[in-house]
Amino acid sequence: MSGRLLMLLHDGCPKEVRVEAQIRAAVEAGFEVDVLALRGPGEAPEERVEGAYVYRLPVSHVRGRGALGVVREYVAFTVLAAIKAAKLARRRRYGVVQVHNPPDFLMLAAVVPRLVGARIVLDVHDRAPDMFHMRFAGRPGAKLVERLLGRVERVALRAADAVLTVHEPYRQELIRQGAPPGRIEVVMNTLDERVLPKDPPQREPGTFLVVYHGTVTPHYGVQLLPDAVAEAAHDVSGIRAEIYGDGDALSQVIARANELDLGERFWVSPVRLPQREVLTRVQRGSVGVVPNLPIPLNRFALSTKLFEYVALGVPVVCADLPTIRSYFSDEEVTFFRAGDHRALARALVAVAQDPDRALARVNAARRRYQAYRWSEQAGRYIGVMRKMAARAS
Repeated sequence: MSGRLLMLLHDGCPKEVRVEAQIRAAVEAGFEVDVLALRGPGEAPEERVEGAYVYRLPVSHVRGRGALGVVREYVAFTVLAAIKAAKLARRRRYGVVQVHNPPDFLMLAAVVPRLVGARIVLDVHDRAPDMFHMRFAGRPGAKLVERLLGRVERVALRAADAVLTVHEPYRQELIRQGAPPGRIEVVMNTLDERVLPKDPPQREPGTFLVVYHGTVTPHYGVQLLPDAVAEAAHDVSGIRAEIYGDGDALSQVIARANELDLGERFWVSPVRLPQREVLTRVQRGSVGVVPNLPIPLNRFALSTKLFEYVALGVPVVCADLPTIRSYFSDEEVTFFRAGDHRALARALVAVAQDPDRALARVNAARRRYQAYRWSEQAGRYIGVMRKMAARAS
């Protein structure tokens, strides 16, 4: 037995691919894992997920809330998580508490477990100041809140016994924000390959299928896709797009597809599907799209879906952004100017018209991917967890 691990997560569970992969790795390494998460409509208050015991607190995430609504949601979850963590810690005696940000002040919910001996690991998925800027920049008081979130981030980074983050550019940025270099480790958001489809893809002859899966929010740029598909259709007669995901920009994407009268060329899954089923459908794609917009938050974007496309052998068309450039090259993915639907359309046409070049990029990307595989990342993750558990008092 490696010890007991408590995860604090302002999100659903199951939902976040990174969290699910870490849960599986921790359970297999011998940890007893509990998770405090949001409770969505129709979800049970308590449930086993991937071998962990998930406690869902009575707070739901509502996309598109204003700044005050977001604050109330985050604070309510943090308060309830603190109460629940305190109750659990008295009888469970956790060795490690892993806090998944945002928000960084969710660290406050780990105070009682820390007082009784637990070590605290802060897992930085995204920088909270950048996320706030993306949603609320230009509004009254926004700059003040961004500065406050920056200070909270710095306190959280220094207070944690260890810090995890998703790639090296983020690691360097967090060190600039005050994280002690010796306490921060990169565990990338790559794919736990056990969820990959086992059967070969069933592709439809004569169709050039463009796929996107994941969250559909404005900063991920999915709203570029209807216009890009409409433009590319002049040169690629069999082009069709499928989207698997939800989010606060989904209605905008569907409305634009309807305005362009794309009809059967543009399809959106009406329900949220399990990861394994989504990947089974995505592997049918002729190309997978990562269309993130060129905003401050996305300068550090390195999407899990990018690794999933590569692992599935699907050619990738990707927004040309700095962090992605540091992990993949023009020889491995097809880049387009971020935020430009015409550039995206040209990239789709290029893949469709030169399948041999697209296949060469797929093979090169797969070779590069070997260094990023989850088996490597899981080993780093478990190494940090075991180190922290050994130091628990």
